[in-house]
Parts: sequence; C-alpha cells; structure tokens
Amino acid sequence: MGAAPRAWALATAGCAVGVGLAVAGYLIGGGVAAMRSADRVVTVKGVAEIEIQADLASLPVRFAVSAGDVKAGMARLDETMRVVLAYLDEKGFKAEDIALQRVDVEDTFLHAERPEARKPESRYRLTQYAAVRSADIARVTAVARDMGELARRGVVLGDTPGATYILTSDKLNELKGGLVRAATERARSAAAEFAEASGSRVGAIKRANQGVISVLARDEGPFEAEHQAAEKRVRAVTTVDYTLID
Repeated sequence: MGAAPRAWALATAGCAVGVGLAVAGYLIGGGVAAMRSADRVVTVKGVAEIEIQADLASLPVRFAVSAGDVKAGMARLDETMRVVLAYLDEKGFKAEDIALQRVDVEDTFLHAERPEARKPESRYRLTQYAAVRSADIARVTAVARDMGELARRGVVLGDTPGATYILTSDKLNELKGGLVRAATERARSAAAEFAEASGSRVGAIKRANQGVISVLARDEGPFEAEHQAAEKRVRAVTTVDYTLID
C-alpha cells in the first residue's frame, strides 16, 4: 500500500458522575475527550490517511477550423486531426489511449452583429472534441504542459480545462482495508487512553460506523481542486462507541 497511514483520533464520552450533569475535558494524543453523565460510553473517531498518486489521467483536446462550407470544413478538420494524432503518437500514446468524440458545427452568420462582419470564407466553424486517457500520469502531465506545440504546428486549440487525475475505484478499494484498520486501531488506542484517564478500562464495542473514505488533493488550496491534483490524500474516518468498565 506504500507509506504507512498517518492516524489520529477524536474522542467524546459519557460517564455517570454523581447526580445531575458533570462535564470534564481531556486531551488524548491528537484528540479531545469530553466526559458527561450518561451510560458510560466513549465515542471515538479514528482518522487515518495516506498519500498516493492518481492511477489514471484524462486530457481533453479540442481543436477548430473555419471554412466557407461544411464539406470543406470537414476536410480541413481531417487534416488538422492528422497533425494532432501525429503529435500524440510522437509523445508515445497508443491509438487506444485516444478517443475521438463529437464534432460541433457553428454557423457564425447566426451570431454576427453586423452584416459587414460576416466573412463567407469562414462562415462555418467546426470543432473536434477528443480526449487522451492513460495510466501513464507523467506522460499525460507532460503533454498537458506542452499543448503550445500544437499551436506552433498550426492547430487552433479550443478552450480546455486541463488534465484530470483520477483515483480509480479499483485502486481505492486496495487502499480501503488498510486505512480502515489503521483508523480503527487509532480509535481503540484513544479510547484506552481516555479510559485510563477516567479510571476505567475499555469494554465491548457498542456501535461502530466505518464512516467516510475521502479523496483530497495532497496540497489543498484555492488554486488546485482534487481532480486537478495528480498527488492525492486518501482519508478514512471510523466512529466507534466503546463501553467503559470500572
């Protein structure tokens, strides 16, 4: 699974203390425990996370041509497509890595505000949509940063959102078991620390909730969403209720 998961915990507890309600706070490792009168149950949240690289990347590619009629535009689009495919072949992508998608045809005369702005020789604008998908993260990243090379070869590129990095469900399932175990062990450890601090010991599990598996950008910030980050953090949170025994 790679590096060992980092883990920490948050614990809250309910314990009978005389009559009425008594509240006390404790620091436990990386968490906080609060004790209140109830049925002597400690609720612990265990957290574990690991850093990992995405195992699939997708790069949208859009390019456009203009022509006086649709037939001529399609011929020009085919020529441009050959340039794009040759470039991707040079970069080491196979045919199965490249998916050609729809073609949009726009009649620019429909949007021209002034008749004199209409240019018959470029009336139709045709846009080809395509996508590159590969498990070679470094290769996709390199091409995403080098799209200007296509412009230097005469390709008119459309607006694209950049590469998307995906942690597939298969990879996530490989990580899930180890992360949940680490989070659960941390929860048990925190419960034991709390029990010791309150003069008790940990009993049986009363209730357990695996909680949520979250995928985050490794370096969270306002300029990088999770899907834009090749390096990710996977976090597991478990919530366990333990009984406390004198």
